[in-house]
Amino acid sequence: MAVIDIETASMDDETSEIPSGYYKENSADDDFERKIQKTESALKLLNERFPVEKGLKAMLEGPRTVDSDTFYLSQSLQNEALETVDKIHENERLIAEAKAEKIRLNTLYEQLILWKDTDIPLNFSGTETTAAFIGTLNGEYDYETLLRNFAEKVPSITVCGEVIFTLKNLSGIFLLCKREERSAAEAVLRELGFAYPPQLTNGLPSEKIKELKEKTSEIDKNIENILNDSKRLSGKRELLEGYADYCRARYEKSEVTATLALTENTVLIRGYVIESDLEYLKKVLERDFTVVIESERADEKMAPVKLKNNAFSTPAETITKMYSLPSHTDIDPTPLTGFFYYLLFGMMLSDAGYGLLMVIGTMSALKKFKLSSQMRNTVMLFLYCGISTFFWGLFFGSFFGDSIAVISETFFGKRIALPAVIDPMKGGAVQLLVLSLSIGFVQIIAALCAKFVTLYKNGDRVGAFFDAGLWITTLLGIGILAVGMFALPMLKTVGAVITVISLIGLILTGGRAHKNPILRILIGVKSLYDITGYVSDLLSFSRLMALGLTTAAMGAVFNLLGTMGGKSIFGVLIMLIILPLGHAISFALNVLGAYVHTLRLQYVELFSKFYDGGGREFKPFSIKNKYVGINGIKEEKS
Repeated sequence: MAVIDIETASMDDETSEIPSGYYKENSADDDFERKIQKTESALKLLNERFPVEKGLKAMLEGPRTVDSDTFYLSQSLQNEALETVDKIHENERLIAEAKAEKIRLNTLYEQLILWKDTDIPLNFSGTETTAAFIGTLNGEYDYETLLRNFAEKVPSITVCGEVIFTLKNLSGIFLLCKREERSAAEAVLRELGFAYPPQLTNGLPSEKIKELKEKTSEIDKNIENILNDSKRLSGKRELLEGYADYCRARYEKSEVTATLALTENTVLIRGYVIESDLEYLKKVLERDFTVVIESERADEKMAPVKLKNNAFSTPAETITKMYSLPSHTDIDPTPLTGFFYYLLFGMMLSDAGYGLLMVIGTMSALKKFKLSSQMRNTVMLFLYCGISTFFWGLFFGSFFGDSIAVISETFFGKRIALPAVIDPMKGGAVQLLVLSLSIGFVQIIAALCAKFVTLYKNGDRVGAFFDAGLWITTLLGIGILAVGMFALPMLKTVGAVITVISLIGLILTGGRAHKNPILRILIGVKSLYDITGYVSDLLSFSRLMALGLTTAAMGAVFNLLGTMGGKSIFGVLIMLIILPLGHAISFALNVLGAYVHTLRLQYVELFSKFYDGGGREFKPFSIKNKYVGINGIKEEKS
């Protein structure tokens, strides 16, 4: 797609100099950027606490759409959105603080619960005549053992009390002694690892525990109230989504404005436009503004890339983009990629039943849902793959494996099978391998033809004929020779002659860049080693046979399991359970396998022959909304 360069420079070319007398605004409006971040953060919090389950329709159709008057929010709605965002963040802060306080109270509760049966305050230290010790000892003690320790260490003092609790390696005690004997008792307790409780409360532990429970309950109610408030605010999710996109549009506008060259009364805009859109652009601008438009054809090395293909190839553009867009020296590989992707995907999946499911599913999605352009292309890609799969399935006589034959034989006593051109499960594996390699051979030749066109387009006509053309004739000669050896003997001589002449041509021209004739010939001979790469590429297409056999084998296994109950009510029940479940598993696994391996055959065996990539995508200035589309405005969804 040709691109016109308005004013000869890209808008994002930061190095371009502005004309004398013009100036640029300093930067984009950071206030909108902060609002976007706050709003997105609030939406994330809402989605984490109150997630919205999105069905298939929402996933396929993408963002909801609104009128432009609704999108450009009034000041009151903007204020409402900001207040909602602030309230959501405030609620989260309050919840975090409440949870922290609850953890603190629970820690105190765990410390006090051990003393729940103590009927005196934990900070009780005795009376005028007695000294009291309430605390813990390292180790497990009963009352008798405790008294024995005192009798052994300080026989002169008398203590009394009780062991309140015993845990592993920890005991809680309450002891009394005469006040004048306090120091001696304290010395013994130190040797036993005595420690006062973490909380020296002046009330009974049971009262303090009750108080902690009440406070914890209050916190739980408070958190629940805050969550209910946040849940109420989640009802304004659409307002926040619209506000986030509104701020995003304003921020991006300010970003673009910051790149423009300005005077007090004029604006200079530089950028790219599609050549076919230029007249429309002029018409629209001249209708609403006073403008002077100058344009010239863009420098191909600098211009961004906009792909344009027919309806059959357009869905495959996503495959090209996943790899890389074409550079100015490349041709668009999408038409070639699309054809072979549909063809090879169908051959790998190779089941008419699975193909029919894909066709029905994708056509239903196209009819029932309002799809975004990107999603529509993806659905169309799988529609074409489904059509290919359906016809390959008929070619191999496979409809949910051999389900028709197995079911008819099990329940009706007569085997009825789909006719097959090649049945890989009944002696057709070798034929399938030959077919797979033949299709691979065709794709390799197509890739070399694309290389020929690419070199010719870039002015390297010598390279086109010698580096691509001679390899095309060499491989074609080998192919004709192979057909002659196995099928049509009359072609052997023709194939041999073409191959020999082509190989001689490769030897003579492979080192043409060197002046030394001997070195030129040696390099030419060395170039013949590339034949091993082509053989390796060709063998890669054996995966067509492997995945086709996998689909057929998995289908046959599930059909066998599904009919193992025989002709009985139990057998029918078994079939109704196992066949749908088994084929669902087979369908999912084999669709994934076909998708991945077909990509591999395009990127490695096709693109590597002629395609470099590295192009920069043409991204026109547009509203890049995340949540909301605007009716009547073409948007780029981020």
